[in-house]
Amino acid sequence: MSIGIAFRRGTVLLAVLELGALLGCGVNADLSESAEPDASPAETLRGSEADLYVASARLWRPMTVAVCWENPGLLDGVQRQWVRDAVARTWEARSGVRFTGWGTCAAASSGIRINISDTGPHVKALGNGLNGMAQGMVLNFTFNNWSTSCRSQLQYCIEAIAVHEFGHAMGYAHEQNRPDTPSSCTEPPQGSSGDLIIGPWDLSSVMNYCNPQWNGNGNLSVTDQQGAQQTYGVPWDSLGGNHTSGPAVAARGANRLDVFARGTDNQLWQAYWTGGTTWNLWFPLGGNLTSDPAAVSRDSTRIDVFARGADNSIMQKTWNGLVWSGWSSLGGNFASGPAVASWSASRMDVFVRGTDNQLWQAYWTGTTWNAWFPLGGNLASDPAAVSWGLGRIDVFARGADNSIVQKYWNGTAWSGWSSLGGNFTSSPAVASRGANLLDVFARSSDNSLWMNSWNGSSWSGWQWLGGELASAPDAVSKGAGQVDLFYIAPDGSMRHSGYNNGW
Repeated sequence: MSIGIAFRRGTVLLAVLELGALLGCGVNADLSESAEPDASPAETLRGSEADLYVASARLWRPMTVAVCWENPGLLDGVQRQWVRDAVARTWEARSGVRFTGWGTCAAASSGIRINISDTGPHVKALGNGLNGMAQGMVLNFTFNNWSTSCRSQLQYCIEAIAVHEFGHAMGYAHEQNRPDTPSSCTEPPQGSSGDLIIGPWDLSSVMNYCNPQWNGNGNLSVTDQQGAQQTYGVPWDSLGGNHTSGPAVAARGANRLDVFARGTDNQLWQAYWTGGTTWNLWFPLGGNLTSDPAAVSRDSTRIDVFARGADNSIMQKTWNGLVWSGWSSLGGNFASGPAVASWSASRMDVFVRGTDNQLWQAYWTGTTWNAWFPLGGNLASDPAAVSWGLGRIDVFARGADNSIVQKYWNGTAWSGWSSLGGNFTSSPAVASRGANLLDVFARSSDNSLWMNSWNGSSWSGWQWLGGELASAPDAVSKGAGQVDLFYIAPDGSMRHSGYNNGW
């Protein structure tokens, strides 16, 4: 029998959170022979309400969690891989959490320690309460003594249980423990409870014993996915590499992204995507960079990349559809990396912070560059810039008070500076998903990513997106309603998240 205990913010009592004999709603653990998983989970819709009953002090920070097996056997490698794959296609695929290692535990192994035993699967604590705990999670691979009907559907049972138990390992209590559980759910509370309710009670949650699909058939509900993103951030994938600057990205259409960053050799490095699921990864383009680069595509062929050079001038390199040019100088003496925006094939506007901390601008009219001139302000970071229409430019930077400030050109005149608020440690990034739409991103003091969106009439306010950033982000829209976001991880690799009516 599991022990029901209350969770209080800042403290936790350890208890066994057994699945016990009851894994479904009011029935024993034996499963119908015809029970099969549902189809793959529905896609998350950004802004939809999320469920989950969260032990807020038990969320893992950082969000990369070690996992090991205490007693792996020679004959259970396939079953262990089923567990790994189930966790990867659910919690990892739909949030920013990552479970790493998966080898044999050492005596002092931290993280989640899994013991394989023919007993009721369970965890002994929620979330990071499991850190280094012997037999902190117990999983069953044989079902000879417990839930014997699982022997005829072994993979289904192992995967469905693993998704549920790793939900506990992420810090989520049983859904039926919530105080807003309706009377139609007759399953009693079991195990530890959370202290943070996110969204409405969810019958379809993989953490809900009253779910008519046993353990959600191993699939997260839509609201499970959104709740996971609210606690562990948006999903991401790694593009590898070893970088010493933030990224720059340009889009040459719906199926082309070009990403740039400075390498450990101070050269510019490039990776690109041409549609599909794979990237052509990193190769050098020369140069001697002393800042984050900036990039823009002004038609379906060309890319222009800018960066500060060793003499603190702004340097430019251009792809004309066939070959890269050499580096050329736009001159100047600057204290930051550049930003660039383009509203047509014959127009580019480059911005940079001067040694006087003002914003400076130079622009190209199709044949020549206009010389640098100041636009005022008191900047504390690189700027970011985007154009969402002919004659329109929006520029953002971190101000002296570490808030994000904005200045825009409306086609005839520059506005003054206004503040979006916040408290940030990096330069911002900005992308536009359509006319009069803006998404601004920045890194906070805890190295997480935040977003503020303009819908044409008002700002959303800053929203947490998670992540573990070691650089400023950069972002671009390759099509209406879409944003691709990039940043450098603590290990120097590039990470990418994509938004298309949901992350």
